Amino acid sequence: MDEQLYCPSHHPSGGGGGSSDDRKDEQAKGSQDLFELLERLQNSRLDDQRCVLPAYFSQTTSRTAAGEPKEMVKKKKGCDTIEEVLKKSGPYPMIILPQNGGYWVDGMDHDCPFDNQGNPVLPQHIWKSKFEMDETARCYRRFFLGKEHFNFFAVDDNFGPLVISMKSETISSQEHIRIVLRMKSGSVHELVPLSCLGDTPSPARIARLLNEDVTVERFFPVLFHKGSELIVAYDEHILVNTFKFGIIYQRFGQTTEEELFGNVNHSLAMEEFLEMLGDRVKLRDFKGYRGGLDTQDGQTGDDSVFIKYKEREIMFHVSTLLPFSDGDPQQLQRKRHIGNDIVAIVFQESNTPFVPDMIASHFLHAYVVVQVLDPNSANTR
Repeated sequence: MDEQLYCPSHHPSGGGGGSSDDRKDEQAKGSQDLFELLERLQNSRLDDQRCVLPAYFSQTTSRTAAGEPKEMVKKKKGCDTIEEVLKKSGPYPMIILPQNGGYWVDGMDHDCPFDNQGNPVLPQHIWKSKFEMDETARCYRRFFLGKEHFNFFAVDDNFGPLVISMKSETISSQEHIRIVLRMKSGSVHELVPLSCLGDTPSPARIARLLNEDVTVERFFPVLFHKGSELIVAYDEHILVNTFKFGIIYQRFGQTTEEELFGNVNHSLAMEEFLEMLGDRVKLRDFKGYRGGLDTQDGQTGDDSVFIKYKEREIMFHVSTLLPFSDGDPQQLQRKRHIGNDIVAIVFQESNTPFVPDMIASHFLHAYVVVQVLDPNSANTR
């Protein structure tokens, strides 16, 4: 039973004297119930992925260098458009917020010293990568899978389907019960001393310890031989190890989407930037994460930029590496990929402003704007 243990006291009613066929029917029904239970939990998780931004991010405010909030630009008569800004003499801002609002800027509120020649002196940082993830999603594989443990399921009047996993552990000479309770609203992981559970801990009592609003009194054991595989697949379905980002090349003075996607090729400075991001790979017969690019017929170009970083695969949709169509001013082949990304990097070859609403997209929500300093030199940064 793939090391699925259960207590006879929690087995569905039927008596120890039932026939073999009855027991098989009960086991088949239990397996079917588990499939339906996990499917219902899975469907509810789709709604969880439709998130609402916190109030802080929903505010139409930016921040001054002193950290004090200030109102964003919103349909203000005195606000200069990008065309008006370019008519003035430089230097120009890297980013201009849209007149209709909807965006804020981070990473611009800092003081940058300059050397005797007027070049910016950038501070040295020792960056440490940090990945934010749901650690509870990995608990079952880490602590339960392949080890002796219990899996039970039930349907609660308040929470609907519930799946609970329990495992006994000894920590510092004290008995503990490791618990994972799965509900529509999410999963809860706890390590509880056995002394807190009383003399006869039942799955229902343990579930109420994690959530006092659980009302169901009886849990049924998971008897399906692949129950552990289904549970670990459900827990880890929210984990993402593949990513795709767009990269847009912006020349000086380009102010429209057509101009951005209409760049046939890019500069040596951007080529150096791409080499820093990842490896140039041939798309034909590429075996890694392709990010929606064609790896058989070459319909999305011959090359792209890819990197595998700490067990995560990243494919970049580089605008100038995607096919260019002479008869299409909108370059829909390029926009089809980059316009469906969530995050895009804008590489500016020189001091020129970028406005987020240059590109019409329902998916692009964040831009990382990079402007090269001293390109093609030993001091490029």
